[in-house]
Amino acid sequence: MLVADNFINATNDYIYLLERKYPQKAILKLIGDKYLLSGIERTILFRGITTQNKIVSRSTKLATETELYHQTLHIDCYNTLITIGSYLNGSTVFVGNDNFLRDASEIHGKIFRTELYEKSLSLIFYYLKTINISEVLFYLDKPVSYSGKLCQDINDLLTKEKINGNAQTCESPDFILKNVDYGFCSTSDSIIIDNSKIKIFDLSRKTIEFHFNPNFLDLTIIKVTNQ
Repeated sequence: MLVADNFINATNDYIYLLERKYPQKAILKLIGDKYLLSGIERTILFRGITTQNKIVSRSTKLATETELYHQTLHIDCYNTLITIGSYLNGSTVFVGNDNFLRDASEIHGKIFRTELYEKSLSLIFYYLKTINISEVLFYLDKPVSYSGKLCQDINDLLTKEKINGNAQTCESPDFILKNVDYGFCSTSDSIIIDNSKIKIFDLSRKTIEFHFNPNFLDLTIIKVTNQ
């Protein structure tokens, strides 16, 4: 995907100020207003650009498919489904400069159409059956509407597809995923990634790349000139 010069210039200015520890939300407004960025472009900057120190730190946590062999995968369910569903819906998904796939749909906390969840789950389950993992655990936010039904649907799918694991609703999947100390985690949530005790597997990206030939907006290739 081609990136406009205007957005590249905005990205460089944004990184320059972020590296100098200016408040992120203040930078976003300043740069967004200066370059007349759209809401989606501002979301891409906010979710997709981080400092060099965090890029290095997160790169050490990014797991490969091979590492999952006979391991447990803990899945941040809504985070993963929404990223894949955003791609299916034609919304913007992008690779952040930390090399994790994220979406710019701005629907977190809201509900996708049921068919997008179902299609996303179908793609995930098909992909999971091609890799040798021992257990898959899905965590869903209990306060979100439809979580109980979705949780049951996932458990039914696990049984049907003969995949070892389970789905559960909980008050704070983030808390669990930041503290679990075995296996691997699937999420693109920066706070979870930064605080996780285990490595992160980018299930959303791997699933999409397995089934399609995506042309993601890739922020890792934008050359930074203002450092």
